[in-house]
Amino acid sequence: MPAPKRIEPTNLNEWFGDKIRRLRKARGWSQIQLGEVVRLSGSRIAQFERAEDVPPQDITELLDRELGAGGQLVEMRPFLNRTPYQKWVDEFVDFEAKAVRIQHYAYVIPGLLQTREYATALLAAGIPFFGGNLDEKVDLRIARQSVLDGPNHPWLRCVMDESAVLRAVCPPAVMHDQLEHLLKECERPRVRVQVLPFSRNRMVLTGIGLATLWTFADGQTVVYKEGVNAGGVVVTDPREVTLFASVYDQLQSDALDTEASKSFIRKVLEENYS
Repeated sequence: MPAPKRIEPTNLNEWFGDKIRRLRKARGWSQIQLGEVVRLSGSRIAQFERAEDVPPQDITELLDRELGAGGQLVEMRPFLNRTPYQKWVDEFVDFEAKAVRIQHYAYVIPGLLQTREYATALLAAGIPFFGGNLDEKVDLRIARQSVLDGPNHPWLRCVMDESAVLRAVCPPAVMHDQLEHLLKECERPRVRVQVLPFSRNRMVLTGIGLATLWTFADGQTVVYKEGVNAGGVVVTDPREVTLFASVYDQLQSDALDTEASKSFIRKVLEENYS
């Protein structure tokens, strides 16, 4: 029986996906094997090859390097058709990658410190309300964590509400691994995590709980305010930025210090997930 006739690409997105497929096969890799190399699932690789989605910039660079594309994939990506969500994601990741200091107040474990399993459970809970592709959202969140080892090697300062440690958003085994991972990440020289206990939380917060402060090499600080769904707002007005920075400073002052915070996390881990 003759082999199925190969359908030639008809647009740039299809050409891009076909290029990934041909380079992968030249390496003798399955989609699962390529996924393991670039920290993605085999199903995500299949989506790229079928032109159903466009990989984020950092994943494109990884694919280009690991497949020996000689820069072709990276050069082609800006010309591909992308959804508004994908374009917003690119802008967000670009901003975050340029930061030299990241400050965040969270009601859950911060995204840059999440395990894949915890992120999956957390994001899956929102899919029925906000929609989107779960694999895509998880892959993006995990890929973002590379900024901590990136060229800017940013300082990460996280103040977590006590509820972030106590809220079981996933099965006990996953929560156990997440808290263990959090403690391990706390040992990074540039990572500081502080827990804000209920007893010290004197401020009733609204917007600050959905905001991140990014400071860049030139000293400028901007605030990223998350939206309910995809797409947030970057605040650059000095007065607003100063207000957010002052509120964050107060939260940091009220929170436990870093050593006491690690002790608090260990206690929750031992008492609830041992």
